[in-house]
Amino acid sequence: MPESDSTFRRPDLLRLDYDTYRALPAVANSDLSRLRDALDGRPPRPQTSAGDGALSFGTAFHTALLEPNDYVAGQPGLNDTLVWWLVEGVKLDSRLNELLALGQPEVSVLFTEPQTDTLCKLRADLVVDHPDQPFTIIDFKTTMARDADHFLWQCAAYDYDRQAAFYTDALHAERFLLVGVQKVEPFGVFTIEVSEQMLAEGRQKYQRLLRLLKAPATAPAFRAEAVQAAVDSLGLGGPEE
Repeated sequence: MPESDSTFRRPDLLRLDYDTYRALPAVANSDLSRLRDALDGRPPRPQTSAGDGALSFGTAFHTALLEPNDYVAGQPGLNDTLVWWLVEGVKLDSRLNELLALGQPEVSVLFTEPQTDTLCKLRADLVVDHPDQPFTIIDFKTTMARDADHFLWQCAAYDYDRQAAFYTDALHAERFLLVGVQKVEPFGVFTIEVSEQMLAEGRQKYQRLLRLLKAPATAPAFRAEAVQAAVDSLGLGGPEE
């Protein structure tokens, strides 16, 4: 669990471009996904940057929703009409529309995870720090989930619970909302307030992976080489003393 609220000061919310954030020498949730993939025997994920060419649909949707002035229409392979249709669907939800109006989009945070003393970073879709609202983090996911129950299942299967715990603990957020936006008909919007049980399960996941990052030799022997390669690829200078 995070340290006592009485001794905690929330880290600053930073406005950084994506590539500057990526270059920060700290561990991100996506880095933990690479360690998980190594443990599971999956192939390494390609590294990406904002300048890699055609945007993914999810990236385009996030830009249109959270930083619409930065949206560039006509990108190869993107259906601009569909992107803006999904944005409109989110804004039709009055509660989400209010949070979008109150929140700070695409903020970056540097923090030290206390259980493993690891320098970490995160980039949140939306943070709402407003007197009339609980301190809230919102993360938007485009999804092929059939319905809300299917999306809830995906939250654990895709380790969204780990992300929620990683972010919640870093900022001592009072609420974390996962918003699934269907990118196929009927284009539903599913909002899940992450439960304490989900946070506890996600916390176990991220702390286990951070411990592995500190001590990759503790990985099972048949995965040791892949795990060490994943740790080396992070370029963080190896485990701290």
